[in-house]
Amino acid sequence: MKQTLTDATMTAVMTRLWKEVLMTMENLLVPPLSEKPSAKKPLTRKELDVVFHWLRVLFAFFNARDEQSGEQLGVPGEVLKSPKWHDLASLNFFYFEDSHSLIRESERMASTAAQLAQQALQRQDTLQNRMSAPASFGASMGNVGAFASMGTIKRGKSIMMSRNLGTMRKAKEAKRREAQADPSDDMIMRILRMRPEATQYLKERHRQKERQAAAAAAALIVRNSVVQGWQTGLGNAATGQLGRKNLPRR
Repeated sequence: MKQTLTDATMTAVMTRLWKEVLMTMENLLVPPLSEKPSAKKPLTRKELDVVFHWLRVLFAFFNARDEQSGEQLGVPGEVLKSPKWHDLASLNFFYFEDSHSLIRESERMASTAAQLAQQALQRQDTLQNRMSAPASFGASMGNVGAFASMGTIKRGKSIMMSRNLGTMRKAKEAKRREAQADPSDDMIMRILRMRPEATQYLKERHRQKERQAAAAAAALIVRNSVVQGWQTGLGNAATGQLGRKNLPRR
């Protein structure tokens, strides 16, 4: 592959194959996420050790590190250690914990996730308020001909779009780091599906997630409405300050 494909294409193909490897191993270990108990039986300690032995072997194969120089000839290690890889690592840690300990850990993670979601919402609101301020200022100065021109408005929108792109990149990177920093609550829930004594907790946690998802969706609708209101107000203000042939009114 390295002789017939470009480095970028080979990395993309191998990364996709690696994702399939991780998903296959994950399905060997735990059932899919659900609020209902599963008939799947957990692996024995020996079986679990075999699975993670092959995970280490395949990691080394995809990474293809040269033994002499130490150079990585395959997929970079930071790419292989994806959020899914970290999920499997958490499975290895929690797989044989007793159900009571897993439930307590799940409750802790749920509380932490709710706090982080609230903080993220507050940061987004603060950021949107800051980004909206220059637009409002420009609209309020519409009586000054130069500041009411369409060119100024377009430049303002271009700057805001650039800020948005930069913010999206930072948010994506932060989300990736957060996903790798702490074991997934979903993985614990999937382990608990194989524990008959955790049936009631599965139902309660599922209802809690539904409520959190509904609250997040409602907050998103409100934020989008506020942003749309700002944009509509900016457009109306600019139109009102322009006369015939898009020239500023005197």
